[in-house]
Amino acid sequence: MSKYWARTMSNLAGFLLALIIIFAITLAARRALIIFELDVRDGKLSRARGRIPQALLNDLLVVCPHGHDSKLTIACRVEQGRPRLIAKGTLDAEALQRMRNLLGLWPLARLKAAPKIGA
Repeated sequence: MSKYWARTMSNLAGFLLALIIIFAITLAARRALIIFELDVRDGKLSRARGRIPQALLNDLLVVCPHGHDSKLTIACRVEQGRPRLIAKGTLDAEALQRMRNLLGLWPLARLKAAPKIGA
């Protein structure tokens, strides 16, 4: 019975290790697709991560809502070889489209070559 229990625990440990490795690889691959993430609170940049040209950052902040209690998260990801802008928070459809239009002016290669921003 003891040998059976040891073998079962060994198999379980191997399975858990494989699961952790798969999770880590999946998380790393997902993060590799993110070009930048911005958190904007009350019209001001509160957190920035990734790579973004300063001119694009300035243009996006102009479009962001500036009222009290406005919270917005903007992310740019690579999907099907193209940059895609995703925004969550207090933003109307017109402002979101303006942001997407601004992002469309920048080729993916220039976005990836931009300097890193905040941590």
